[in-house]
Amino acid sequence: MLLIPKSSDFKLLFISTIAESISNDYTHFISILGACKTTEQFKQLHSQSITAGLEPNPAIQKKLLVFWCSRLGGHMGYACKLFVKMPEPDVVVWNNMIRGWSRVGCDREGVGLYLNMLKEGVNPDSHTFPFLLNGLDRDVALACGKNLHCHVEKFGLGSSNLYVQNALVQMYSLCGLMDMARGVFDRRCKEDVFSWNLMISGYNRVKRYEESIELFVEMERHLVRDKDLCRRVHGYVSELTKEPSLKLENALVNAYAACGEMDIAVRIFKSMKTKDVISWTCIVKGFVETGKLDLARTYFDQMPVRDRISWTIMIDGYLRADCFSESLDMFREMQNAGMIPDEFTMVSVLTACAHLGALEIGEWVKTYIDKNKIKNDVVVGNALIDMYFKCGCSEKAQKVFHEMCQKDKFTWTAMVVGLANNGQGQDAINVFSQMQDMSIQPDEITYLVLKLEASDSLDLTMISKSNSLANQNLN
Repeated sequence: MLLIPKSSDFKLLFISTIAESISNDYTHFISILGACKTTEQFKQLHSQSITAGLEPNPAIQKKLLVFWCSRLGGHMGYACKLFVKMPEPDVVVWNNMIRGWSRVGCDREGVGLYLNMLKEGVNPDSHTFPFLLNGLDRDVALACGKNLHCHVEKFGLGSSNLYVQNALVQMYSLCGLMDMARGVFDRRCKEDVFSWNLMISGYNRVKRYEESIELFVEMERHLVRDKDLCRRVHGYVSELTKEPSLKLENALVNAYAACGEMDIAVRIFKSMKTKDVISWTCIVKGFVETGKLDLARTYFDQMPVRDRISWTIMIDGYLRADCFSESLDMFREMQNAGMIPDEFTMVSVLTACAHLGALEIGEWVKTYIDKNKIKNDVVVGNALIDMYFKCGCSEKAQKVFHEMCQKDKFTWTAMVVGLANNGQGQDAINVFSQMQDMSIQPDEITYLVLKLEASDSLDLTMISKSNSLANQNLN
């Protein structure tokens, strides 16, 4: 039969283990510190360290204070007794004292301690401000929040640390200063879903629902998708807004469509008393994104008014589904409707031409771009290069390449791949070498195409060169 020891037996075992560990080596004391589950056990350990003469050891002092403030969250009076005995506390110790005051709701003491830390010549680090700012109540945040933000910038932590920025966003949101919060958020926080949640919750708290929805839609564009957050935002709007504006309803439709929740998006869309071209376009785009082109086309055909964006979405939708002929047919309909395309439309059309080998249409598109002064940026240039190469017009592709004012990695890759696929392996190697000279890092596709071209042509010199260039970049 298994005998379970009484709690008093545990206490005796704990004390005897402490005494034995401390008598052997203070490092054992550090390890047993982690076994403390209560403040009573901690104080027993502290007493044993004093008896063993270990308390003056800076490492012991630091471990005791940090553990008390971070793990036990005990009364700060005890922490202060530990703190005042430390001759030169470092930033970690100061941070944990600030953290301890924040945990027990004494934010003014935390701010005062931070100011004392600066007087002692200890600079804050990336942990100081999250501990400090997250513990502020609204009144203290309003009184000194902006000054603390100035300190964040002064010590170079304003744009380099996500946790500091989130703490600032949370503080400003608590104060209802959403424009200040948005200013911090826009600097870097868009990579973190927690940051988006802070901003959206802040907007909801001050009843700025349209901005809340718009931010959620922007979040979806950044591929930070959260269906639960979308439903929470919708719930706020339903509870607190009797007659949502058209802009707000459009944002909700777009948000659900971006999450792939088309049933809910369509339900909201059908319940709208007023719809505009944005309302219809959100639904069309949602069905395109979920691969339901037939439904997308059905809603597109029912649109009372279509704009350039809705036409381009349908053209691009057919392109994604490898329906290249349908994509060009849609472009012709767009032309017949008198709608002027933009550079995004042109890229989709050129890509369809490339896959179909439709050189004549591609040439017409090139002339149309030049004649109508459509923005001919690097993406359009890349699409032209790809189209000419796939239509077998290597010289024209190279001409576009040399005339481009700006080039990116994809421009160079299109040249290497296009030249190799058109049997100009040596020229592809030369362009690849130029990429290296300009410190442009090729991707794996570029390496693969070079090796395949060399192998197919059985050109041993070219094989050697392509392997050598690949090894140089990999090393």
